[in-house]
Amino acid sequence: MKNNKTFIFVYLLQVGILFYLFFITSKTLKPFADEYVSLTSNLGFFTNLNFDAGIDHGGSYGVELTSGPLSALGGVLGLTIFKNLITARFLNFIWVFLLQMCLVFLIKKYYDINLKVLLLLSSLTFMLIPWYFGVLYSIGEIASTYLFFYSIIIFPQNRSLALILMSTSIFFGKFILVIIFFVFYLTFIIQNKQFKFVIKDGLTFSIPLFIWLFLVFLFYEKGNLGQYIINFFNFNFTNNRSAGIDRDLTTFSSYIFSFRDSEVTNWNLADILRVLISPIIFNFGILYFKNRLPTQIKILILPIVLSTTVHYLWFWLMSPTKWIRYSQHFLIISILLIFLLLSLNKNEITDRKFYLYFSIYISIFLNSVFLLLGLVLFSVVIFFSKNNFNKKFSINLLLLFLLFNSLNGIYEATSKSTYEFSFKECMEDIRSTECWHEYENQ
Repeated sequence: MKNNKTFIFVYLLQVGILFYLFFITSKTLKPFADEYVSLTSNLGFFTNLNFDAGIDHGGSYGVELTSGPLSALGGVLGLTIFKNLITARFLNFIWVFLLQMCLVFLIKKYYDINLKVLLLLSSLTFMLIPWYFGVLYSIGEIASTYLFFYSIIIFPQNRSLALILMSTSIFFGKFILVIIFFVFYLTFIIQNKQFKFVIKDGLTFSIPLFIWLFLVFLFYEKGNLGQYIINFFNFNFTNNRSAGIDRDLTTFSSYIFSFRDSEVTNWNLADILRVLISPIIFNFGILYFKNRLPTQIKILILPIVLSTTVHYLWFWLMSPTKWIRYSQHFLIISILLIFLLLSLNKNEITDRKFYLYFSIYISIFLNSVFLLLGLVLFSVVIFFSKNNFNKKFSINLLLLFLLFNSLNGIYEATSKSTYEFSFKECMEDIRSTECWHEYENQ
């Protein structure tokens, strides 16, 4: 795709398809309590720093508010300017899309990548994520994980910026990412024997945290700062039903079979393959090819694998609810890492095995069994072909199937029922009980 005109045409076509898909999907979503909570609290944050969802969510800066400002900037703009929920949903997708695009340009400063390839591949990641429409609901998993991933990728090159961005994704996005952060950071420090940086790193990482705690100090309604910290940890590690820390399970088998009382029982085979099986395939493959990766990437592989695996194990063994959106953290990181490797200009992996293996891995996330089988079949044919291996052709093939995946998403979305939302009460006071009842009864 050396011709700039060809790239611009393909990219605009892809973006147009993606935007249309998310626009029609925004009309098919039913009311969801977390959407209301995120939009109301973040509307308050961006208008007067009052992070308050109204109804019964702990008041301003309540510990029950789990999707930070990073998750809903577009949604807030949509509500403020257009006063329309469908538009707010769509604009929130555009906000996260622009965020990830800016982060790709940031990566270009530190890595020798094919910018065109990474822009194309990363934008199509949206349609590979289970429960991808969460970005329309303005909840924080997708936006925060995009920021977190690109932060860890630049960590060896710009440590201070990476730590500030990681901390922002946690304290202004989704706190659950703290699990991945601590395992990633400790593994990186131990692996590279960089203990002398710990204190400085800790102070840098604390900058967004101190800003958040200062806002809490000013606005928290249920006590002082110390009480907020106690309430925060009680909610996230003791009372939160998804945390899985305070449980009655006593045997190993009871943890193994904990999925029987979770939403996993309602999943289909595709969800099982993506959330249960694909991380195992990713870990095995990335560790197998690790020593042939560029050095600047190689030192990140073990920290990424261990951190995402700990999150994966927490999800499957500890979390009682196993809400599928909590799998987005380790899946987005894995998918984006593969796309980054495919976009590297100086990639020592040029053999067929790598592209066959990870084409099969990506095929698991396609939304049609025909697309899955098609990508696998073509990848196998390329693998056994007697012609010289062509990396460019393999990437273009993957892009083609990802584009078909988005088109199929449009076909599936147009067959669903659509909803119209009217908010007379919410125009008066979006945090009122009347507004909440109006929203949930649409």
